[in-house]
Amino acid sequence: MGPGNLLRETWELIPVLILLAAGTMIALRSGVDRPEAGQNFRQVIGNLSHMLLRVLGYLGVLIALQYFIGMRSVLGW
Repeated sequence: MGPGNLLRETWELIPVLILLAAGTMIALRSGVDRPEAGQNFRQVIGNLSHMLLRVLGYLGVLIALQYFIGMRSVLGW
């Protein structure tokens, strides 16, 4: 793994992170009028927990699928 390969992988990761950040901002504000209010703050926390569980579930399914079809894990294990 050379520095060129690391640069290419980083360049490919940037759009994914931008899309995840944009989706996070949209999902956190869903159903919230004013984040300062107590009930709205609980809604933001609920949105965050649901979103994190969904992303972790998707990652788990993708890792299981990679293992099932015989691809080497991309997590370095």
